[in-house]
Amino acid sequence: MNRSKKSILNATFALLQMVVTSIFGLILSRTVLSYLGSDYNGINSIVTQIVNVIMILEGGFTLASNVALFKPFLEKNITKINGILSATARKFNIVSLIAMVIGIIIALIFPFYVSTNVSYFICACLMITVLLPACFNLGYSMKYRVILLADQKEYIISIFSTIFYAIGNAIAVILIRTGFGIITARVVIMIFLFLTYYFIGEYCKKNYNFVQFKEKPMYNEISESKNVLALKLTSMLYTSFPIVLISSLPEKGAMIASVYAVYKSVISIVQNCLSSITNAPRLGFGSLIAEGNLSEANIKFNLYEKITFIGMTVIIGTTCLLILPFIDLYTIGVNDINYHNEFLAFIMLITVFVEICHIPSGQMIQMSGNFNASKKIQSIAFVILIFGMIVGRFFIGLYGILFAILLAAMVLCVLEIGYTGIIIFNRNWLKFIINLLPCLIICLITILIGFSGKIIFLDYLSFFIAGLVCVTVLTVITLIIYYVIDSTELKTIIKIVISIIK
Repeated sequence: MNRSKKSILNATFALLQMVVTSIFGLILSRTVLSYLGSDYNGINSIVTQIVNVIMILEGGFTLASNVALFKPFLEKNITKINGILSATARKFNIVSLIAMVIGIIIALIFPFYVSTNVSYFICACLMITVLLPACFNLGYSMKYRVILLADQKEYIISIFSTIFYAIGNAIAVILIRTGFGIITARVVIMIFLFLTYYFIGEYCKKNYNFVQFKEKPMYNEISESKNVLALKLTSMLYTSFPIVLISSLPEKGAMIASVYAVYKSVISIVQNCLSSITNAPRLGFGSLIAEGNLSEANIKFNLYEKITFIGMTVIIGTTCLLILPFIDLYTIGVNDINYHNEFLAFIMLITVFVEICHIPSGQMIQMSGNFNASKKIQSIAFVILIFGMIVGRFFIGLYGILFAILLAAMVLCVLEIGYTGIIIFNRNWLKFIINLLPCLIICLITILIGFSGKIIFLDYLSFFIAGLVCVTVLTVITLIIYYVIDSTELKTIIKIVISIIK
């Protein structure tokens, strides 16, 4: 199977996983809100993000091993493949044990620092049910995931994750609706997460029988993981630390965290949808660069970036139009705290726009193996982010945290796009700006329309129909604009997509 077909399979099943996990995640969150209240929904979101913070201990071994395996896989160098995997597996085993110990300690302590009416016992138990499968993933599944990523078969991970996530969350929703508590629901989800990680390992054992984890470990091949750590730390601060910090607010911390979590769930759908598109080709780029085909990588990168901007225009534009009407519909009947917050929605939309802009450039830095450069860029963003969020939290509260995230995203955007353009590729900056400008203008216009208060939904069917209409209209408008800007490149993109489908 060639790179293009693997990329389209990765993108297709990543999108499928995103759709399924987003829908079931929203259904579960709505069920918790309706049957248990915002306090429980906030705690449920908080413990998930605390475990994500703990998982930073993974330290970038996955990405470093992934990049290190590209060349051995191309050369079919079995000894080197197994040496890298052996080193990776041993690292993951150690990290898994450390994460387990730290997680249990935090589970016993964190309930004292969260402003909530949920009992200590429930808070601690929820933390444990999230922690255990995450540690099992690190100690058992991650070494197999690295193999699939190196072979550009990320879609296998997506398939298993989608199936078991859907089943686990569906059962959890039924249990809550029939009177069972949050802990029972989380135990069911935990069991199906264990099954996900187990079957990923079994698939790899069956299809990669040449893999042995007993080869002499080649730790030097994954030594760049220390530079990737800065990327992991910054990513963790973006995704997980805000809600942990929000939960520490003196009044109704867990409830405010619930409001943030609901908006974050919607924004995450946008991020995951666009990431499914932007992440799919990254393994192919890594393989191209490993072969030394930098000129071909440069040509394809320009197309890749334009596809990203087109996708941003349609998906973020639709979100700008519908996010507030959806939040109002989603939280009907939930009266313990107000979920309609235009300012919160505006900041988060601008932030996600900036974040997606630099994903293609960030991917090139990583896939080209420039981990030291990535470390320096991420370290700058990390300092801005952690200092800004802590100071912002004490002086402005929720919005201080959000402004810090936006500032760090803007810094990352400038540095990563600049590095890729100047160091890796010889960029045409005017062309880059022309390609980005329509996306920016359309998104700003859709924000004005969506925040006008004139769009209201009474049921999910009308919301779904409106969503389809928005996507269709914005797709047509976007393609026309980009066709006028450069019809040749757009035709090339369409031909590539058609050839891949065939």
